Amino acid sequence: MMGITEMGYEMRYNKREMDILASIWSHSSNGNITCPLCKAKLILVQVAPIEDYTNAYTPYDTILECTSCSFQIRAESFTILGSVKDFDHDHIDIASWSPSGSRVISHYEHILDYELLKNLKQTEELVEFLIVNKHVIQIIG
Repeated sequence: MMGITEMGYEMRYNKREMDILASIWSHSSNGNITCPLCKAKLILVQVAPIEDYTNAYTPYDTILECTSCSFQIRAESFTILGSVKDFDHDHIDIASWSPSGSRVISHYEHILDYELLKNLKQTEELVEFLIVNKHVIQIIG
């Protein structure tokens, strides 16, 4: 499996590789996304939406490129505003609304903290989930 490399990506990621993707999307204290190889700034580009009629949301082909070295990664990303319906250590069900307004339960793999999910399920708080390559990697806000 190729996974994350300096030159590209493969859609199937293991836990370590998803952790790397999550760290790329994590903003440092100065607000920049940094390269995992050389720590220079990464530029994030979202290309045209991907037509995926099986998905209730619009995924974007997303490219992250380093401004200093040859690091580049491509991913499919989108966000969902919703609440935690159910979860275990590997999967999460998110209750939300489709773009047309109908109620939707979406099922994804995740790399989120178990205690955070437990708290979010208890409070039923609406949060924005960042999904990258069909894995929930962060809670935004």
